[in-house]
Amino acid sequence: MMTDDAPDSPPTAAEQVQMLFVRHEGAIRAFVRALQPSLTDADDVLQETFLTVSRKASSFEPGTHFVAWACGIARLKVLEHHRRQRRATVLSEAAIIALADDAPPENMTQMREAALGRCLEKLAPKARDLLWRRYSSRQSSEEMAEGSGMTSTAVRVALSKARAFLRDCVSAELHKAT
Repeated sequence: MMTDDAPDSPPTAAEQVQMLFVRHEGAIRAFVRALQPSLTDADDVLQETFLTVSRKASSFEPGTHFVAWACGIARLKVLEHHRRQRRATVLSEAAIIALADDAPPENMTQMREAALGRCLEKLAPKARDLLWRRYSSRQSSEEMAEGSGMTSTAVRVALSKARAFLRDCVSAELHKAT
């Protein structure tokens, strides 16, 4: 059976931005939810944003920061939604604009994961083992204490120190990268 669709034809500009939108929907949705507390309203704004992104696909420059571009559109959609609903906004327009200007880099998740991997390697083996048992094996402090010869209080303190080290280390790694 033959179809009219040419399987080897390159995607249109609209299809390209739609694929980017789907790939980065989580970040865009989080941005909208930060500005629009109502889940139903946030979903409406996200749908309006998708439609506008699709319509304005030709104005997106490939190779630039897609998430920032889409969040800029989402910011305007949130403001339009608030005006249409004629209710008080939770955030002022200035706050919404400031949040939009501070959108995270597109690859921030990958940067954090890489930094976390480097920082985990710097941890002492015992601390790394405790973290593994806590988060991968989902063991309680009491279960970890039994298997490590520590008290449950000592396990909780060691985990707290390991998490603090990772937080500070990841922050320093990200600071070096930017």
